[in-house]
Amino acid sequence: MREARGNVAVARSLSAPASAVRPKREKKPLLKGFTVGEKLLYLFSIFICVALAIAVISRYVAITELNVAVHKTEKKIEETKKVNENLRTKKEELGSTERISKFAESKGLKLKPPKVLPSVQP
Repeated sequence: MREARGNVAVARSLSAPASAVRPKREKKPLLKGFTVGEKLLYLFSIFICVALAIAVISRYVAITELNVAVHKTEKKIEETKKVNENLRTKKEELGSTERISKFAESKGLKLKPPKVLPSVQP
């Protein structure tokens, strides 16, 4: 063997050394997929999760719609309170006795003094 080192003129055998040949390992069978029962279980669990998600989201939407309706109603109440307050002040202005007497005088009406009735005492 010593002569074969570095010498390209020496013929070598074409067969591989015995140590390079390895015995073949047995291959494990690959999983072909899930069984029918597992597939149904996974499908059912996904269906349950989607149904729960839809239920939660629909509740959230309903609550949001109610909050919007409450907000609109509160806004209308505030506007109505402002209008009522303006109408109340206008009513007080128009109902004052001074204004009524000035209006009557401007139209030519005169205030007659009230008649005094004699009081009857027993």
